[in-house]
Amino acid sequence: MSEKQKIVRDKIEFKTLTKKEMHAAAHERISLIAREFKEGFTFLEDFPRSVTFFGGVNIKDEDPFYKKAESLAFRIVKELDYAVVTGGGPGIMEGANKGAFEAGGKSAGLTIQLPREQVVNPYLTHHIDFYYFFSRKVCLSFAAEAYLFFPGGLGTLDEFFEILTLVQTKKIEQVPIILVGREFWDGVYNMMSTELLKRGTIEDFDLTLFTITDNHDEIIDIIKKAPVRNGIPIEHFEPINPIARKECTPCEGNTPPLTHEQNEILLEEINQWVLVEDTHIEKTIHLESFREAMRFINRVAHIAETENHHPDIHLFDFNKVKIVLTTHAIKGLSENDFILAAKIDELLR
Repeated sequence: MSEKQKIVRDKIEFKTLTKKEMHAAAHERISLIAREFKEGFTFLEDFPRSVTFFGGVNIKDEDPFYKKAESLAFRIVKELDYAVVTGGGPGIMEGANKGAFEAGGKSAGLTIQLPREQVVNPYLTHHIDFYYFFSRKVCLSFAAEAYLFFPGGLGTLDEFFEILTLVQTKKIEQVPIILVGREFWDGVYNMMSTELLKRGTIEDFDLTLFTITDNHDEIIDIIKKAPVRNGIPIEHFEPINPIARKECTPCEGNTPPLTHEQNEILLEEINQWVLVEDTHIEKTIHLESFREAMRFINRVAHIAETENHHPDIHLFDFNKVKIVLTTHAIKGLSENDFILAAKIDELLR
């Protein structure tokens, strides 16, 4: 260990966690991961046909590969009416998003939260933010009709070999993997066809799982012939709470509000909501940041619109959200309030 590394190590404060603290930290992390997967897969439902672009972040807009990503994405939108999905950053991602944006199509970015603000390109029509790299990478490789790889760095190579391995091991169905930039990718192919094949670590067939080409007409033709993938249905994410599986129903003004006894019974079915004078229920949620609070509010709004039952939402102290539920038509509580409360709870698990 170098002297510089020792100095850095000595400045780091280490804390020994108790078993209870470790369990709580693990539970919080697992909950966030599950939430990111659920949000990510729901986000991708808006793109039943899409092509995902990968490539280097440091490639400038005057670079020929930036221009190729831009023109190819433009054609994919115009000729195939497919969405273009990227990591939402600069470089090749920006070029692809720009092409899709200028073609008037769906241009999606799956961005990552970093200690220093990530540069998000300005050509996104749809956007979702991730905390964990691996949940973002799973969503980037989820159910696209084709994967296009342009020259890039370690991240691009990592993504290429992961998707290639998923196809090779039949974890996902065979899907077009297209490598654009022959002078770049020939080196990777030569390493695989000599070193790996010679040592018996891959088979001849593995080299047929991807295509290297710079011909845009050929790429468009490959994508056009590729079958539409279905991926994993969102329905696999079944709510834990049975009441969250119910749907809100229209409540007429002549419907009586729930009694105190009925409210108390239903209150046991939801998590840490407070009953106030049998007229409404409320809950205050502490989020990690203002950004997380706004994301949560938007997700609650989406559910409320879907269920056609709308809560009062209050944001205060920059990261605290208070939800108040009541049924205005009957000036009291209905089952709809508890159903919506349970659905909101599902967002937090």
